Amino acid sequence: MEKMKIPKFANETDEANWAYEHRDELATAFRYQHSQESNKLSSRLKAVLHDALQAKEMVITEEELEGQSLVAVLRQRLKSK
Repeated sequence: MEKMKIPKFANETDEANWAYEHRDELATAFRYQHSQESNKLSSRLKAVLHDALQAKEMVITEEELEGQSLVAVLRQRLKSK
């Protein structure tokens, strides 16, 4: 996807008008960025799971899982690395 060029604005009114006129393009750009970040996270989660299973070194306690999913616990661990 081509990077959007956002102009410099003289004031907030001009910026708001530009954003309104380009709302469809902005929404598409936000959706694309979100999907890219989700794909990166999925790839990283797969890598961490694979490494952990190969090394058999990942231990997740019941307390860690209490009230959250396995994916949430793995995301926390990824962020802390």
